[in-house]
Amino acid sequence: MELFDRQLVFVVGKGGVGKTTVSCALALAAARRGKRVLLCEVDGVSRAAQLLGVASAEAGVAGPLVDGVAVMSIEGSAALAEYLGMIVPVRRFLQAVLKSELYQYFVAAASGLKELMTIGKIWYEAQRTDDRSGGRVWDLVIVDAPATGHGLQYLRMPRAARDAFGAGLVKREADRVVDLLSDPKRTAIHLVTTAEEMPVNETITMARRVRDELGMPLGVLFVNRLHTDHFRDSDIEALRSAARRSRSTVTGNMLLQVASRAAEESGWSQLNKRYLRQLAREIDLPRTELPFVFSEEFGEHELDRIVELIEATG
Repeated sequence: MELFDRQLVFVVGKGGVGKTTVSCALALAAARRGKRVLLCEVDGVSRAAQLLGVASAEAGVAGPLVDGVAVMSIEGSAALAEYLGMIVPVRRFLQAVLKSELYQYFVAAASGLKELMTIGKIWYEAQRTDDRSGGRVWDLVIVDAPATGHGLQYLRMPRAARDAFGAGLVKREADRVVDLLSDPKRTAIHLVTTAEEMPVNETITMARRVRDELGMPLGVLFVNRLHTDHFRDSDIEALRSAARRSRSTVTGNMLLQVASRAAEESGWSQLNKRYLRQLAREIDLPRTELPFVFSEEFGEHELDRIVELIEATG
């Protein structure tokens, strides 16, 4: 199945590996294929909105559609308040409930409630239909998930809620969410990592838990920030020798810096190759390799380069 054929996509991985970059690139690549895309952030930081250069809307509300992509920040408490607004018709009474100390204590104390409501909100957006056309509002919903451990907590909550309640409203709603999350034709969990020890080990563990414990469909493994340049030791030594022979201090220092950067890049390249081999052994998924993009400030131009690479694999 092609990369953009699903209805709902989660982008997961260890913190700092580039999940937001991959999420934004996926959203733009899908939009360029004519899809209406909702990109959801669930940690409240609005990094995706900043990277895409769009204004942040209030929690739970999709921002303006820009180049086919809208961004929404989802927070559990806001999602719960929105849900209560659907079932409590009297606004004055609803506001009294939301402001009460008992309600605030309940939200803070109920383990997993915020995660459950967040996933419920994502499910609602993935299923939401237009009143006039009857079609889905969004062709694709992409979720920029929290870091590995917390991301797993979000993904496991619907199944935990379904198993905890033998019957009734909660179980019925949880069944509907689990049905979507476990359907490989509609949902995919994409993994993002860098080719380094800790991210690779966490990614291998995450892949196993998503597949074996949660029963959810894995999609594509994105290996981000790869170094591929390798310089021969003899070339690096030649630069250092030239630096030592140079009569100019400025030129000598410049050559030493070039040699140092070349040695560093070669070291990263060899390290990345080692962990790419480990990923190939441990994770049997389609793999997209994304290069390390050097920039003082990662912005629109650099993101567009990543989009083009993802488009070529989709």
